[in-house]
Amino acid sequence: MKSYFLIFLFFSGFYLSAQIKHGGVLDSHGTRGVINPDSISHQKDSLRSKVPKLPATDYKIFTLSNDTISVDTTLSIRRYYRFNPQFRDDFAYLCFQNMGQALTRLTLEVQAQDLLGGFVATSKLADDWHHTQIPFFKTPTPYSDLSYINGISQGQFVNAVFATNINSQLNIAAGYRGLSSLGFYQRSIVGSGRFFGDLNYQNKSGRYKLKAYYYTFEKTNDENGGLKDPSQFETGSSDFADRSRIEVNLSDAQNQLKKRRLFIGQSYGILKNKFSLLNRSVYQSQQYRFTQDKPNDILGHSSQVNSKFQDSVSLKTFENFAGLQFKIHKIQLESGLRFIYQNYSFDSIKQLNGRVLPQSLIYKDLALDSKLQVQLGRLSVKGQLNIGVTDNIAGYFLKGDFIYTLPRNFVLSGQFKSVSKRPDFKYILYQSAYDKFNWYEPSFKNELIQQLKAQLSHKTYGKLSLNQVVINNYTFFGRDSLPQQDATGLKYAALKYSNDFYYKHWGLSADILFQKVLSGEDLVSIPSYILRSTLFYSHYYFQHNLYVQTGVTAKYFEAFYARSYNPIVADFNEQRFQKIGAYPLIDYFINFKIKRFRFYFKLQHVNALLNKDTPDYYVAPLQPYRDFNIRFGLRWIFFN
Repeated sequence: MKSYFLIFLFFSGFYLSAQIKHGGVLDSHGTRGVINPDSISHQKDSLRSKVPKLPATDYKIFTLSNDTISVDTTLSIRRYYRFNPQFRDDFAYLCFQNMGQALTRLTLEVQAQDLLGGFVATSKLADDWHHTQIPFFKTPTPYSDLSYINGISQGQFVNAVFATNINSQLNIAAGYRGLSSLGFYQRSIVGSGRFFGDLNYQNKSGRYKLKAYYYTFEKTNDENGGLKDPSQFETGSSDFADRSRIEVNLSDAQNQLKKRRLFIGQSYGILKNKFSLLNRSVYQSQQYRFTQDKPNDILGHSSQVNSKFQDSVSLKTFENFAGLQFKIHKIQLESGLRFIYQNYSFDSIKQLNGRVLPQSLIYKDLALDSKLQVQLGRLSVKGQLNIGVTDNIAGYFLKGDFIYTLPRNFVLSGQFKSVSKRPDFKYILYQSAYDKFNWYEPSFKNELIQQLKAQLSHKTYGKLSLNQVVINNYTFFGRDSLPQQDATGLKYAALKYSNDFYYKHWGLSADILFQKVLSGEDLVSIPSYILRSTLFYSHYYFQHNLYVQTGVTAKYFEAFYARSYNPIVADFNEQRFQKIGAYPLIDYFINFKIKRFRFYFKLQHVNALLNKDTPDYYVAPLQPYRDFNIRFGLRWIFFN
């Protein structure tokens, strides 16, 4: 990753040099203009000249899904919820004790983003970006975004993004995210790195457009297999107040996930730009490894007795889309054919009970892809349809989103998703040095997923949302840690209400979720309710230059059978031997903002100080939740 920093510094220096030589700045349209002499300070150094101040709304971030947002520099309770290594609200999740480890889900999630099945090691993807999440920028002046969060026990999290426009036609961006955290318990070290570099270009006529990016992601976890003797934790003995003294099940296990992705997308307008020829190519390489010095009976039997081994699996994917886009007024339609190559492979050929497991699964397929966007007055509609043409991916992916602005500032939005896709590769074929974790299930049927989301929102009255999911042929890791496919059907429904109430300088934020598995209770265990409330005080000081926000957050959910974590496959399986939950999580925080600088300080899980004698807070079976600890971090955005 050091090479990425050198490249970043080289281009930053090159750009700064170009700015000095040209003696100008970029205006809001990205064109180079002459500095107003009246704005030049009396210093001899021209670099200290005043730069025109532009609003944050002039700095745009958008993705390949055409979701565009303005840069947000505010400090609010909702932004406080998102200040974590995932940069998203963790209301529906519970973090493992160390930053960057797995997350326990508290709701049912539908992960499907396409008609293609996923890879392995799902627990490592909480801070990964899939293809449509890569950010592109359109900035009138150079833009920088720096974030820092202290690690658990030792370490830190750092995120840095730089974006600028070389001219009105070309915008470039690069970002690096690094995490290193020791954790409280033995063998819980986490290290990860994420880099992206992209460009957004169009020629002067606007007919030719190019978007490209390069993305890498890597995460390495030491795995301890959970507590060897839970009583060392639960009795609250002072001998184990230092959590590193508690015995764990594994002392030599580690897993690692690596991803590389390259994307190039082009379009060329014809017939007065009403039609555009499209071509998009994506190459991605993924590799997962589990290593151990010698087998451990806690994970199962292995034929490789007293020998170091390494389970390794990779997936190489190449996709090429060619199609046509049509635009007229506020309607945009595109359609084309996508070629898909997938190579899912292991290092060796395995035998299981006299049955030979294939070393690889190689697929070459075609899919018909279409997208639609319509803007009709107050109604905005987006649609996506992918149809597998060949047998290996015989299925479809249909998604529709809409937003409708109602009278009196009410907004109604919703999403419908219907998917028929092959289960993830991890369920179909897997090979390991542990005898149990070898399987080949080519007879698994397509998962059939139907999801309906609806949300009614208002700035004053809050947000009320409904989520309904029906899954047939639901595929999962069962209580024996082996892949299973259900034939009875899974039905799920959830209702959530969120709102922030204010009175003078005081505020109350509330999130309430009620959910139920209507059919298939043996397949999925979730709490029937999740509650979160924050009482906070906000005020400006020093002539509105300093904004301070302080308060207390409490989160509570019903006890349930959380899924058990399996370090071999870096994933979760169902269990029914240990419940977690029914304990409060209380944090105290104080945050402040000066211009575009925001500082966050939190005393996390303060009520653990009152429960030292009988700690019973777990995030998963044999995996304790975090003890009381002090967290702090900052985020600083620069526009020049």
